Amino acid sequence: MAAVDQIGQSLLVGAGTISAGSGSGVYIVESRTDSGYDVQFDDIDDQDGALVTRIILKRHEKIHLDLICGLAAAPATDFPEGSICAHTDFSTWYVEAAPVTLTASAQRVSVDLTNLGISA
Repeated sequence: MAAVDQIGQSLLVGAGTISAGSGSGVYIVESRTDSGYDVQFDDIDDQDGALVTRIILKRHEKIHLDLICGLAAAPATDFPEGSICAHTDFSTWYVEAAPVTLTASAQRVSVDLTNLGISA
């Protein structure tokens, strides 16, 4: 990433990574959003219906990536929807969605991932 000059308060800038996929294609990270967790829980109520306990069963981290596809990028192969991600940087992440946008500008893929902690 090119150096950025800042005037005023110093801030963290840029996504900070360029990521190579399963082939020779490159993805430029346009933005990354750490979007919280997919939480599975069980609520326990008392006899009057008031919550007395919440049992947290699972917590899976979620992220959203907006990527610009390099010339040899293969987003359908690297980010197969409904499967564990084939991209080496995200081998324990489940691909919720990965629509590809084709325009007159650069091809982009918008990826929603959930970290299941298991690989294919």
